Amino acid sequence: MTDKNSRTNDVLVPATFGVITGGILAVIAYFPLVALLQNVFDVPELTATPKKYRGDTEPISPWYWVTWMVPVLVAIPAGLALSRWRRVRVFALASTVTFVLGAAAVAAVVISFEVNGFAPD
Repeated sequence: MTDKNSRTNDVLVPATFGVITGGILAVIAYFPLVALLQNVFDVPELTATPKKYRGDTEPISPWYWVTWMVPVLVAIPAGLALSRWRRVRVFALASTVTFVLGAAAVAAVVISFEVNGFAPD
């Protein structure tokens, strides 16, 4: 009985810390990293004017979309590489999955504001 409980704790604790770590990285580090990449690649900023009040604007640069994908495309192989070691496997997979899902949520919110504009009516 004790042996089974010990194995459950061996998985539950790293998974919990992995979810917390992935969530913190997605919320705190993802958007600043994207903004840094957009500055490095000199991606033109989108207008904050709501879509219905805009005239003709130039199309969105492909680099805009690339900068949103790069951190996630780097995190996935890094998490998979870390999962090769048995001691950190649960932590690595939990943090990677949580980071990817959290980053997708952050990206959806920020891209929605940037593409559609944000201003009161």
